[in-house]
Amino acid sequence: MHTADGELLTLQEAADRLKVHYMTAYRWVRRGELPAYKAGGRLRIRAGDLDRFVRDREVDVGLPAGEVRRTNWPVHVDRLSALLLDGKGIEASNAVRKIVADGAPAGDVYLRLISPALHRVGDEWAAGRITVAVEHRATEIAHALMARLSDHFRRRGPSRGTALTMTPPGDHHGLAAGMVADFLRAGGYDVHHLGPNVPIEDLGLFLQIVPTDVVCVSMTNAGAGRDLYAAIVEAAGGTGGALVVFGGQGADPNLAEDVGAGHVADLAALNSRLDVLARP
Repeated sequence: MHTADGELLTLQEAADRLKVHYMTAYRWVRRGELPAYKAGGRLRIRAGDLDRFVRDREVDVGLPAGEVRRTNWPVHVDRLSALLLDGKGIEASNAVRKIVADGAPAGDVYLRLISPALHRVGDEWAAGRITVAVEHRATEIAHALMARLSDHFRRRGPSRGTALTMTPPGDHHGLAAGMVADFLRAGGYDVHHLGPNVPIEDLGLFLQIVPTDVVCVSMTNAGAGRDLYAAIVEAAGGTGGALVVFGGQGADPNLAEDVGAGHVADLAALNSRLDVLARP
């Protein structure tokens, strides 16, 4: 975007050049991020200030050409990965807040930003370039980011049912299960999130007390045998009890099907997949 520095623009003209809605540009003005002043009773923006605004936000907001404005996720992943590795929680929170304020759905932030950024952190640990402590610190920052985003997933209206989320015994990676819990809330479920490393016996006792329609098991570690899958289904009441669904990079769809459970490969399609699996 190149304009005469002293040119004066209305807010609508500025929004058109940024390829955003008028109210998005107005929010940027209200937050003090896009300089503006009143002249003749209308907000005016200097073209030079608009150009500087675009340059300053190139790291934070992708503004590709065309009618549809899309978020530049690869740029954001690069930046968030670096912040997580450096332990800069406040800066990471500010970056995510800006992305959401600019219109990115919280679900996309989970799937297209936080998840791939954490995969990069995991790759750094697997390659021996960072310690377990650094990896754990990055994960805790990600947990804090998700806690701030969680309210975006809460939906009003009648309940769709009760769901439970967890990871199986020996799986201490609870972040993905937390994402599943939020996606279920967005789908209208009342969710009991049990977190990581849930013993099978405790799961069975919990389900005896709390009637549950769906049990979603997030599996990070591959290689679990059929016995574990079958034990979880049995704890959920067997094939006549709650619908059990396995997912995550460690889940085996064949074993899930073999014990009468479901499998979800794409978290974005979780709720629609549950509709299919719940049909008689």
